[in-house]
Amino acid sequence: MYLESVAMPNTMEALRDDSCDSDDSVNEKTSFTLLIQQHQTKLYNFIYRYTRNRQDAEDLTQDTFVKAFKNFHRYDSKYPFASWLYTIGRRTVYNHYRSVRRTEPMEFDIADESERPDGALERQDSRNSVWESAKKLKNEFREVLVLKYIEDLSILEIANVLGKTQSNIKILLFRARNQLKKIHKN
Repeated sequence: MYLESVAMPNTMEALRDDSCDSDDSVNEKTSFTLLIQQHQTKLYNFIYRYTRNRQDAEDLTQDTFVKAFKNFHRYDSKYPFASWLYTIGRRTVYNHYRSVRRTEPMEFDIADESERPDGALERQDSRNSVWESAKKLKNEFREVLVLKYIEDLSILEIANVLGKTQSNIKILLFRARNQLKKIHKN
């Protein structure tokens, strides 16, 4: 996996520099290492959809994990870790683009995900066709569809990531699906 060789060692090196060697710290780092391994590919793909640049996505993924580690004491375990992490990732991307003051608008792209389920060739072609149609949707609609159907987040998790209510997410999904049907039929 490309991130294990690039982002993982640098992230863990950064985490080692800012921590002490107590038993609690070792257990926390071990637990966090497992969380990194579990979420790094999906988080990288999520961030890549914003940046469309491999190097930026790797750097911002690493920054996200470092921020998450430093603020792990703020994480509320009654909520899914993934939604908390994606929120940090999304804000990290926004802050990055704000700081570099890019002139082109930031868009959320539907990149080819690395974890596609195996299936019949016809189903794959159909899926590709639908996601090609989704690229024509408004950014807000694409983002909510990707979080729901590619990242497989729940309505609550999507609401947490995007900072919206569950009702608002349901409305966005409804509207996005309807727009996608119209576009895909043409």
